[in-house]
Amino acid sequence: MEKYYIVTTDSPIYKEYIDYKAMSKKVNTAFVEFAKEQGFETHEYYQSAERLYICPTGGDIDKFGKYFKKDTPGLFKKNSLPAKAWINKCQELGLKSPHKPTLSFEFRVFGRTSSRLFMINDVLYASFKADCDFDNLEGFKELKASEFFRVIEDYEESLKK
Repeated sequence: MEKYYIVTTDSPIYKEYIDYKAMSKKVNTAFVEFAKEQGFETHEYYQSAERLYICPTGGDIDKFGKYFKKDTPGLFKKNSLPAKAWINKCQELGLKSPHKPTLSFEFRVFGRTSSRLFMINDVLYASFKADCDFDNLEGFKELKASEFFRVIEDYEESLKK
């Protein structure tokens, strides 16, 4: 069974999502500055305030390879100078690792589930699919599937213009 929703501003999930997006933006801004300071070529990284993990370019591997874990290029050893500098920067700025709300926990459904959670024009949309029946959450206004997918299609069309 799959259901589609608009998440209202009354829902705690709405606030969690807004907080997640705000923290994600702060971490990204800090990383861009940090990457320039360190001399990273890459612009891709894993958003974490506890670890430093980049998608290294060839130049990054040459320059920082000695700091990477042997089995995971791009994942800095916890005690490496760049990793310590990143963690210290995050602590100084009061940054935490951003985590998107997990709908399966909110619906209290475990096992095979899938979900979507995204914002278009300040409206938070969600979908949740599970092998079993589940109740709607407070603050979740159910939509028809056609309305949900029309919103996505209209948004994608607006990006082409």
